[in-house]
Amino acid sequence: MSLLSSSLSICPQSGQTRESRACEERAAELEAVLETCEELIRLRIPNLLRLYLNPWVVQTCTVLAAAVGWKFPAAAEQRYPSFLANSGAEALSGAVKLARFHQHRVQQRHCGPPDSSVLFIGDELPSDFAELETAGNGTDSGSTGLIPLARCCCERKAIQELAHPGFVPAAIVMSAAEVCADSPLMRHLQQYQLRGGLVIVRLRAEDLVVPADDTLQLVPDILVFDDTLTARQVPFGAFTARRTLYGPWMTGKLSTFHSTTFQPNTVSTRHLLRCLPNLAPGLYRRVQPELDLLLRDHQVLRRTFGELFSPSLLRVICAAGFVEHDVTVHGHYVSTGSRRLFDGIGGVACSLRGHNPEAWPDELRGLADGCIRSELGLRLRALTGLPRYVPAVSGAGAIEAALRMALTVQFPRTHVIVMRGGYAGKTLVALTGTERQKYRERLGPLYPHRICIDPFAVDACEQLQQAVRDFPVAAIQLELIQGVGGVRAVPAEVLESVATVSETAGVCVIVDEIQTGMHRTGPFVRTSQTPLRPDFLVLGKGTSDMLFPFALTMYSERVHDRLQRLGSGLPDRMQELYGYETGYRGVLNTLRRWEQQPVQSQVETAGALYSRYLSQGLQMHPRVSEVRVFGLLIGIELNVRHTLTARLGLKPAQLYLLRMMQHRRFPLLMGYCQYEPQILKFTPPLTVTEAEIKASAEAIADALSTSQPRLLGCGLQSLLRSRR
Repeated sequence: MSLLSSSLSICPQSGQTRESRACEERAAELEAVLETCEELIRLRIPNLLRLYLNPWVVQTCTVLAAAVGWKFPAAAEQRYPSFLANSGAEALSGAVKLARFHQHRVQQRHCGPPDSSVLFIGDELPSDFAELETAGNGTDSGSTGLIPLARCCCERKAIQELAHPGFVPAAIVMSAAEVCADSPLMRHLQQYQLRGGLVIVRLRAEDLVVPADDTLQLVPDILVFDDTLTARQVPFGAFTARRTLYGPWMTGKLSTFHSTTFQPNTVSTRHLLRCLPNLAPGLYRRVQPELDLLLRDHQVLRRTFGELFSPSLLRVICAAGFVEHDVTVHGHYVSTGSRRLFDGIGGVACSLRGHNPEAWPDELRGLADGCIRSELGLRLRALTGLPRYVPAVSGAGAIEAALRMALTVQFPRTHVIVMRGGYAGKTLVALTGTERQKYRERLGPLYPHRICIDPFAVDACEQLQQAVRDFPVAAIQLELIQGVGGVRAVPAEVLESVATVSETAGVCVIVDEIQTGMHRTGPFVRTSQTPLRPDFLVLGKGTSDMLFPFALTMYSERVHDRLQRLGSGLPDRMQELYGYETGYRGVLNTLRRWEQQPVQSQVETAGALYSRYLSQGLQMHPRVSEVRVFGLLIGIELNVRHTLTARLGLKPAQLYLLRMMQHRRFPLLMGYCQYEPQILKFTPPLTVTEAEIKASAEAIADALSTSQPRLLGCGLQSLLRSRR
């Protein structure tokens, strides 16, 4: 079957029904994706692994950079680096973040207030930027919208506004179809760029079929791509940007935060490369020699990774010693050269049974067609108590869906209560629940109606009740265990208070189980062991089974009824945009497999063993403040502030992680919490064995017992590797 058969219609045979054609298209889509997955499995190629000089990611970035010159000849001499995402909407969100970041930076130098507005040329805003259906007309998000200061207008009106020299919004966004060499709009856009404004162009696969007219002089600042480049069979999104914009964005302490919205996965990039010869044959022929060179020459691959994707991630890969050898994965382990490491990160809580499960493609093929989505809904309802769901392609996307639906059904209530230490993602709407200001600064304005409460404060319950009395609160958003915020469980009395407020004040509760769900802490969802009866529950991470990016937003019948009465099209749009057949089948396959397995008791037993072995190994350790074990979500808090390595300006916690990777008997990978890097985070596969539990606990204790001089030596070796 052609990779395009599900996205480019062919003439139906007579007698074919619409339903049978849809069935054939789903089958073709599934088979195309499973062929890509089988390649990854057969060759043991990592899918979700940050410490990997991923050639498919580099090739994809190379294609996107070449697409710039293919479509805009005046930009052909520039090499645009890329930001990878899970969808076109996420990529567009990242592009707007970059534009606003740039404007804030420029205006800071000129001591003036930035203009953070964004103008879309067209009849209506993209659905992800429009105001809620209950509050606006789809053309202007206003100053208090989910993404404030976004509006649209027709081309004629845009030309009139651009004629004013003082009109310099942060960005003007247009589709490639609106780009025409002899259009008056092009001349006005070039003048606007000279005044400091940025032009963002959205490209689809059909825009890349033929090259542009050589007379086109526009040099766009940012280009946004979507999943048409993967024939809409695998989630994908990206933007490319001029290096002078992207360089400052990728420097400093937040470089890895800005670099990507997800683990740079292989299934999306490899599938794009398989689709490209059919989607854009001319572009593919132009770029093919460079793609071949990347696979032949390791030094070119390494240089291009830093040039077109992420220089900061390249330094991390080099420091870890993962750059000189091929990296392969199998089950619970990652191999590089002669080293075989136990993976205690697993794409950050994504690993259910390890990397690239070999039976996965045939398991998905074996699911009978026709009732996949309805059976999935019934199983999810039995496990969570929530009867409705919509798909997403990332945790951030699923959080955004929950927020949009909550604010829609609760209108005119506008305020959202979030928790200090909470993390909800990096996209513009998801940042509502991402508490740390350093991740939000210079990206605004963001959604303004946000109330932040410290769930660990003595008066947290009083703060919550007071906020509900003082403001029109629509929703409370929280994680039961703050994974990024230190692997800390929200206190039981706070959950009781949230449940009470929800019942008495009619406030929607959004529970984020992206890191705790899918049996990560024992039960299928941790909410089942709390007094909460959420209106929304979000699942991600483990839904992928380490192979396909997918997430789910589940919601109550009450929310569904209200959406129906309002005539909201949001659930249907989510199904249309993100209803990937492979995603649905992947989740259903996992739930069916688990039906015959005592997964909860296995995870709880594994957690108890880790608690015992880690307590034994770290009981009297002077550098360990606390070990927190929630099934197979484990945090180890270190006390390293006054150590020698810390006084020398190094990061002791990360040096301990390097020591774990170098352990003689059982080297392993472990992560840390973004908000509090002195807290190590361990998320092994749910199928971890008792022997692996004991060996990994001993390796962790050994590494944390490393003397400071030896740890310093480890850091110096790492520094030398990163600068080679």
